[in-house]
Amino acid sequence: MSSFGPTFVVESRDGHVHDHTAILLHGRGSTGEEFAEELFATTLSDGQTPGLADRLPSWRWVFPSSPSTWNATFEEWMPAWFEAHSLADPTARQDLQQSGLRASAQHVVTIVEDEIRRLQTIEAGGSDAHSRVVLGGISLGGAVALWTLLSTKQPERPLGGFAVMSTWLPFASEITKYLGDEATAEVKISQTDDGKPVEPLAFVQIAMAPLRKHIKECPAALALDQNTSTVLTAPVFLGHGRDDAYVDMELGQQARKLLANVGFTSVEWHDYEGAEQEGHWLKEPEEMDDLARFLKAVHNRIRNGAL
Repeated sequence: MSSFGPTFVVESRDGHVHDHTAILLHGRGSTGEEFAEELFATTLSDGQTPGLADRLPSWRWVFPSSPSTWNATFEEWMPAWFEAHSLADPTARQDLQQSGLRASAQHVVTIVEDEIRRLQTIEAGGSDAHSRVVLGGISLGGAVALWTLLSTKQPERPLGGFAVMSTWLPFASEITKYLGDEATAEVKISQTDDGKPVEPLAFVQIAMAPLRKHIKECPAALALDQNTSTVLTAPVFLGHGRDDAYVDMELGQQARKLLANVGFTSVEWHDYEGAEQEGHWLKEPEEMDDLARFLKAVHNRIRNGAL
């Protein structure tokens, strides 16, 4: 894996104070700048382009770029957040996925922390700056965003939301075993996180131990205070094409079900038909409208003092 590519940024509109940030991760074979250009060229129902930036003029839009990764299937280097050996079967060669997922999640967390600090320096940000950041992405980028969500080291300090499209959750079966209703009391591992591939369940445990502990403690806290804000109350948007030729919609539905079963309280699902790129893109204008509404709701939660 090479070094990460440049981050492409679209600042808030002239005359508007930056008060929120969206960090959006591209799919395989793309870059941050390409994803930004394609996303902002996708119209909303009012026909506006770049619609999202116009709907949310005080938002800063951050589009990181992945490294170039050797793809064993295509036998070539291409931009990718991690090596997904088969989109048809995400469980294939999970050993190849681990290093890229780990490194990409760490890179994304660094960008998230930078944006939180940036917002903290602005009067509009303050102590709730983390709640003014939304993380999301499409395809492989969405998978990394979901992995970052579940591998958080600070579950009591959630972001404002997560928005993923045409994606899946890596290691879903192992995550269910570790975090879900049937999770065992203890999951013993014999290997440490030294950067080398480990058994899939061990990889999940290493990444998600803080969330597992939080899940066990969280119900009591929520019962005492309904306004408690944790990673489990962060809103999550999932959009998927019913005719997606690359990532089957069942994989997206699996991610939705897993998040709900783990304890996430605000997971919304939308499916569509007829998007470009054989269904593996945002359906316009319907999905763009839904995404804009979701982001606007995050914006309004802060304005209305809900957080």
